[in-house]
Amino acid sequence: MSEQHPVLLLIPHYNNPDGLLKSLASIGADEPCDVLVVDDGSTRAPIEMAAANAAYHGCGTLRVLNLAQNKGIEGALNAGLQWAKSRDYTWIARLDCGDENVSTRIARQLAFLAQHPKVVLLGGAASFVDQNGVEQFVLRHPTEHAEILQFMKKNSAYIHPSVIYKLSAVDTLGMYPLDFPAAEDYALFWALARQYAVANLPDVLIKYELDPNGISLGKRNTQLKSRLKLQKKYFDGSAAAMAGMARTLALLAMPYELAFKIKAKFKRRSGLAREDHA
Repeated sequence: MSEQHPVLLLIPHYNNPDGLLKSLASIGADEPCDVLVVDDGSTRAPIEMAAANAAYHGCGTLRVLNLAQNKGIEGALNAGLQWAKSRDYTWIARLDCGDENVSTRIARQLAFLAQHPKVVLLGGAASFVDQNGVEQFVLRHPTEHAEILQFMKKNSAYIHPSVIYKLSAVDTLGMYPLDFPAAEDYALFWALARQYAVANLPDVLIKYELDPNGISLGKRNTQLKSRLKLQKKYFDGSAAAMAGMARTLALLAMPYELAFKIKAKFKRRSGLAREDHA
């Protein structure tokens, strides 16, 4: 067995073996992490470890945690965090099936964290691609703590599969909350940002696959309702908070296809959709 790394890359899986193999293949050979795949009670055949090991070329250990029944992504992630906690991992990085790491992503995040020891949550930018791998736009969020807190009043300032966070800090909050379905990441990251130092890198760290069956699309209304619930929870009467709630209500009334076209067009006009994977 190889020596345990301080970082565990956590990948939840449910009935998406092709996406899982794609994600595993994107993990660089020099990335300083172990990998845990949490199979959330898939109804298809179990994960083929031979295929997973063939796709994975990382230097760390690859393991699979099989859940007896489907718990949903919040339950699957929390099961993975409990597994990591019992094995004394320091950092948890995230990746979703179908998404791909950009080379040296985790090494770059660890280098930043070494220079900023108070930061417990670090994300980055993402290239949003269709299922053919064609880039649609690049999404970047604020990088500084104060700007992140302000942005959180509108929406999450983090792209979930791009983040790395300190397990001990997340443990103090009780792991991923279960009362904000399809927005468990927004809830957790907002709570972290209110109590600890957080940041984002401007670098593109992942390729994010726009999957029509994914949580963000398939459970869009559920996610928006949870977002609105969080915005009400942290409402402070500011203009930004009121604007954030108004935006969420407008999105609830708008078909996804229209919302996506507006978002992609805005990103391109803003110059954020350029190729920049350095």
